[in-house]
Amino acid sequence: MKLECPYCKNELIKGFIYSGRYSFKWHDENAGLLERVTVFGGEVLSDNIKVICYRCKNCNKIIIDLNECS
Repeated sequence: MKLECPYCKNELIKGFIYSGRYSFKWHDENAGLLERVTVFGGEVLSDNIKVICYRCKNCNKIIIDLNECS
C-alpha cells in the first residue's frame, strides 16, 4: 500500500530509525540539560532499538506511527 505525505502529497518511503543500544525516547522541548544528555530522562516510546517510520524525500519529513513501535 502506498502512503502519501500529509505535507506535500508525494509518496512516503517505509524504513526505520535505529537508536543504538538505548530506548527510543521523547523529550519535551523544555527538558532540562540533565534530561537531554543522559539516558535517565525522557518518556520511553519504545524499548525497541529499531523504530519503523515513513520518510518523504521531497519535503524531508519523517512520520512515526507509535502503534508500530511496540
